[in-house]
Amino acid sequence: MMIAIKRIILFICILFPALLVNAQHSAALPQDAVMAVKRSDAETLSGSFNTNIEIILPHKTAVYSRKQAEMVLKDFFSNNKVSEFKLIHQGRKENASFAIANYYSANGRYRFTFLTKNKDGKIYIHQIRIEKQDD
Repeated sequence: MMIAIKRIILFICILFPALLVNAQHSAALPQDAVMAVKRSDAETLSGSFNTNIEIILPHKTAVYSRKQAEMVLKDFFSNNKVSEFKLIHQGRKENASFAIANYYSANGRYRFTFLTKNKDGKIYIHQIRIEKQDD
């Protein structure tokens, strides 16, 4: 009986850290990226961008370098000050994932969709789609 308990404890001690590491990498969008959007901080957000990133805005779509994308989002944030940013759904398939969020500002509500890929253990944002929502 004592041996069985020791084996269970050993199993838990080995399995628990592995579960924690996996849980930390299961989010589709890095927590620092979420916090950056909540603070309208395009510079910090750009740290999660892939080398090139597609940004889809209501009236403009293009593929930008990391620095260009930072400027585009800086402009969006300055014209649409965030009052609330809330993740509503995340999903994952193999090394790709997505996150959907609602972005509230004085100018209305926007739906943000982030497409991400895991590369070398880090999550990179490959696409951001921003759509104006009718209330």
